[in-house]
Amino acid sequence: MSSLSQKMLYHEVQPQSVKDSYSQYDNVDFLISPGPNRSLVRNSVRVIAELAVHSTGTTRTTGGIHFDPRIGGHAFIDSCQVNFSAGGLKENISAYPRYVSMNSVASLADSDMLNGKHACELKATSEVATEAYSNGITPNLTTATEYTENVDFSIKPLCALNKMSGGDLPFAKSGIVTLTLNLARNESALYGTSQTTTANYSLSNLRCTFNTVPDFKTNEPIQMRTVNTVKSNVLSGNANISANVNAICDGVSISFLEQSQENVSVWNTHNLSDIKGWNETQYIMNSATNSLVTYRITDRTELLERFISSMYNSGHSAVSLDKYRANKGAGCMGLDFDGEIDLSVNRFTLQLESGIGGGVTGTPYVCWMFFHSKIVLN
Repeated sequence: MSSLSQKMLYHEVQPQSVKDSYSQYDNVDFLISPGPNRSLVRNSVRVIAELAVHSTGTTRTTGGIHFDPRIGGHAFIDSCQVNFSAGGLKENISAYPRYVSMNSVASLADSDMLNGKHACELKATSEVATEAYSNGITPNLTTATEYTENVDFSIKPLCALNKMSGGDLPFAKSGIVTLTLNLARNESALYGTSQTTTANYSLSNLRCTFNTVPDFKTNEPIQMRTVNTVKSNVLSGNANISANVNAICDGVSISFLEQSQENVSVWNTHNLSDIKGWNETQYIMNSATNSLVTYRITDRTELLERFISSMYNSGHSAVSLDKYRANKGAGCMGLDFDGEIDLSVNRFTLQLESGIGGGVTGTPYVCWMFFHSKIVLN
């Protein structure tokens, strides 16, 4: 084996279908192939692009359009899939930006947004900053015609490939890895006072980077955290939402949005809405020993503590209740199962008692449940 192959290598790949620019609804496939006798370095996958936002057609926006500052460049990805040629589909996350938002609001303080690893993702402390990003970069010129450049970003997708622990991922166990990004619709990624049905975004110079090292065949177990998403509607003050997912899960994290705000240009589709008139939450499921377990929560502090616990135990160790409250987080709930439950055969039920469906607070809500599971490769 050559001395070069003993070293870490940096790789950069283009999408399978190369285009000048990519826009809403495009499916972008990246092939991540360390090659024989090499391993993908855990948590090293990044996606890089240049962003242009237009008020109509290809006319640059000059203000009034932005994206969620807690999500940054992740806002332009609607869903994400990870496939192994040697093992099939490993993860399929829908409502991906919402999941990123839930993690950010629980783990990042305003000062963290100034850190390079978040700033390069176009995360920011306010919508003023993401509006400036949407406007593009205008160099300060004195002798030439003024022009606008795209702003670039580098995000670390919050998917199984970047939520690994243990050893690196050998090519012998995964084969070629396909990372698929389904790009978000315009009304989902962008919002603001100037956002209309003609406003749009495009991504150019799109590519994926990752690192590889030699496969030293240590047989160290590899654990990958994954997410399964279930979407439902809450239409009344006494709601029951039941779900099965094809996975063995150890927790669930949940958030809501007023139905009237979903994919509407002036509203943030990824807002974490508080449940108005909330009184009680119950989680009902069969445990690993097939006994019925019920968690009844009527205290808001406990509700939020259990949400933080559900995120912490799914691999997001930086989350805290203090950060969540400092970010004025609202509307999230969740549960750490305190063990693994096969939800392909055991049904999970969420019961909500609230003011939804009646009186002033009667607007329906959309509910997203993110079930946490893991894959172990030996």
